[in-house]
Amino acid sequence: MGSESALGSQLAFGLFKLNGQMLRAGEALARPVGLTVAWWQVLGACLRAPQTASGISREMGISRQAVQRVANRLLAEGLLKRSDNPAHKSAPLLAATKAGRSAVMRIAPEQTAFSGRIVKAFGRTELESLIKELQRLSAVVDETSPERPH
Repeated sequence: MGSESALGSQLAFGLFKLNGQMLRAGEALARPVGLTVAWWQVLGACLRAPQTASGISREMGISRQAVQRVANRLLAEGLLKRSDNPAHKSAPLLAATKAGRSAVMRIAPEQTAFSGRIVKAFGRTELESLIKELQRLSAVVDETSPERPH
């Protein structure tokens, strides 16, 4: 069992480190346009279609309360707008405003260049495979989480 514990620790610490690296890179990309990574995450989740705070929370893997705090700030800044949700009266839909979309779009050139450097260094096929494995790992973590009754 010790080796399973050590392997789990290596996985966790490797993912924690990668998360920190990606957050720092995201901040460097978002800062020049006046966003934070948290603002970018919430705005990005609302670009395709209006979302509830709970829906964004599930999509991004962050707490609903954290999403709501960021959404409130984005609403105050005019980067998000709220509309009635016919499916759930107490959970309004959030959508990016024109200014919110513009802010995210201004990140796109640098984000594309950063992504290109990652693809070039890692290899497209290997990166696509890694993404699939990370999605699989995410599903396994959800299924086996200590939060879930077993």
